[in-house]
Amino acid sequence: MSWESVQLSDDLYIKQVSNASPRVALVCLHGWSLDHRSFERQIPLADHGVNIISFDRRGFGQNKLTPNPDLDLSDVHHIVLSIQAPVILYGVSQGARLALRYAQAYESHLSGLVFQGGLADSCTFDPTSKDEPPLALYTSMAEQGRLLELRDHWSDHPLMSRGMSLADKKEIRQQLESYDAVDLMTPPSVSIFPSDKTRRAQLKLPMLVAVAEQDSDQRKFHAESLIRECNATPLRSPGGHLFNFSHPQSFNQGLLRWLDTLNLT
Repeated sequence: MSWESVQLSDDLYIKQVSNASPRVALVCLHGWSLDHRSFERQIPLADHGVNIISFDRRGFGQNKLTPNPDLDLSDVHHIVLSIQAPVILYGVSQGARLALRYAQAYESHLSGLVFQGGLADSCTFDPTSKDEPPLALYTSMAEQGRLLELRDHWSDHPLMSRGMSLADKKEIRQQLESYDAVDLMTPPSVSIFPSDKTRRAQLKLPMLVAVAEQDSDQRKFHAESLIRECNATPLRSPGGHLFNFSHPQSFNQGLLRWLDTLNLT
């Protein structure tokens, strides 16, 4: 099976792998610097009644629109409204943060949320930690046109490389060739989709929160906080930040077990 491209609007294209009789649609939001291809190893889930849907967020992959996380969520809403099956929203890293914001704004449109390796707004976080991407350095590299150096440095970073085989690292590095760092050179905007702790605790949405053994301490702290705050189901796995890519069997089987507990029709 392979991705099928579908145009939903003038500027919104999705990639999907469909089952003829889906029990659920898994809408996948990729992390920073990556694109829909980071979910290729979830495609086998289609054999189990899970439609796999993703898209390149603004400024990433093949999407040349100006980067804007809030408009990313507008795109997500457009996608969700186009789906007939129950929707599970799945975000990885930066995509997980966006998925959590979307769930708080549009909880009634979802049947579940999967959170992997993200940061929860208003939760303690040190951006200067060595386990986090050195965005100031990368912004300087981008402004100087040193994109090859940026991609090489980032592909070796612990968030990108822990738990990865040499073959996995090579494939992720190839995917980074599409990253041109436009987002780093775009002025940041204040989100209208906050995700504060009080509102998170009020979520009634079934939630699966991944905790990978080799992810950063901060990311694991945010995951454990969500598990406590939202009474979420933990998915503990070997691997690192991108364990859905490096250990797809662990992620895919864990997701299917969780879906079975939701009694979706």
